[in-house]
Amino acid sequence: DVAARVGQAATAVDGIEINFRRHPTIYHGRYANNGWLQELPKPMSKLTWDTAAHISPAMAAASHLRNGDMIAITAGDRSLHAPVFVMPGHAKDSITITVGYGRTQAGRLGSQLGVNAYALRASNALFFAPASFTVTGDDYDLAVTQEHWAIEGRNLIRSATLEDYKKNPAFVKEMEHSKEGKRISLYADHEYRGQQWGMAIDMNACTGCMACVVACVAENNIPVVGKVQVKTNREMHWLRIDRYSAGDPESPDVYMQPLPCQQCENAPCEVVCPVAATAHSAEGLNDMVYNRCVGTRYCSNNCPWKVRRFNFLLYQDWNTPQFKLQRNPDVTVRSRGVMEKCNYCVQRINAARIQSKREDRDVRDGEIVTACQAVCPAEAIVFGNINDPNSRVARLKASPRNYAMLEDLNTRPRTTYLAAVKNLNPALPHANDMVGGHHDATHTTANEAAEHR
Repeated sequence: DVAARVGQAATAVDGIEINFRRHPTIYHGRYANNGWLQELPKPMSKLTWDTAAHISPAMAAASHLRNGDMIAITAGDRSLHAPVFVMPGHAKDSITITVGYGRTQAGRLGSQLGVNAYALRASNALFFAPASFTVTGDDYDLAVTQEHWAIEGRNLIRSATLEDYKKNPAFVKEMEHSKEGKRISLYADHEYRGQQWGMAIDMNACTGCMACVVACVAENNIPVVGKVQVKTNREMHWLRIDRYSAGDPESPDVYMQPLPCQQCENAPCEVVCPVAATAHSAEGLNDMVYNRCVGTRYCSNNCPWKVRRFNFLLYQDWNTPQFKLQRNPDVTVRSRGVMEKCNYCVQRINAARIQSKREDRDVRDGEIVTACQAVCPAEAIVFGNINDPNSRVARLKASPRNYAMLEDLNTRPRTTYLAAVKNLNPALPHANDMVGGHHDATHTTANEAAEHR
């Protein structure tokens, strides 16, 4: 409780090292006024609009600290009050804080955000320094998306060591909740004679860099909603990357899972919409018709993955002329009361279809590249025609590593994942922690990790 934390403030915790790092999105403060980067969840912490002092779960447990608790950090003759963020896997007896925040003249969005870590930095200790801290007993609001739409504990992450995979390549299918065979449905199967679009995401390749999220924001005119709205689970990102961890919170195995709309064939969102604002296209896409949507939000409630976003307020600025130059003219700008979501960059699909008709040919494999796929440095995302057995996406879906999330729900998603297979060095610590052929990864929050101790 707060009283216990205040009681520990009288004695400084010594023997601590503080590490200074560039911020993963706003660099050293250069991009502080960029709303896209401010609202982008950070790769590991999922923190937005702020910086924090990152510490290990063991260090947090020893000082009874939770996310948002304020500590006073002292390094030499310098001091700084900063909020705590408990990060599973962080080094013990160490504090990591990023520079770039706390600016007073950074523009409309970047000013007066977070704390200025430069205040602790000295010319003879630019990257790390000995430090101590005391608990102040104060609290600070952090806008963290890690707990938003959490769906952990449902067989979402599947992984194995290389040795286990060689022994049993079918381990992914054995982890299914449902039995093998044809799925039963009330709806007749639709035969797609032309293109049928799909996506495969390789869990081995994804590093969680978040580039795909920013690309999706830029491509699809996704608004910035601000820290207050993010805290109430109202961020508008069509694509999120869930961070899962497994094993000891002090040294966990971490997985990153991009989660766009799964484009279900038996889409549970479609059957509950009273105005048919979300419906299937002739090529299998789960489309949104914005001018039909009346904002019942039934579709969001019925989505197992919680990947639909609702405009609770008028987030878009319709009056500032400069913002018109920023937007993609091929994508509708949504207004208040409208539901939106990933549509596989349908504007790019249409552009490729028009071009192929002009040239009197079929759409080539790889000709359509979604925004998230285009920027992925690891090429973890592959999109294409799953009706073409020779397409790259179809070959990936034929891999024994391929699986669909929550397949027991029988929604038949077109976005599938390739299980992670890790070639571990047995000489390294924790190399033998992956037992039983797979990890039971969880969507562990930082506070849960601290409580686990």
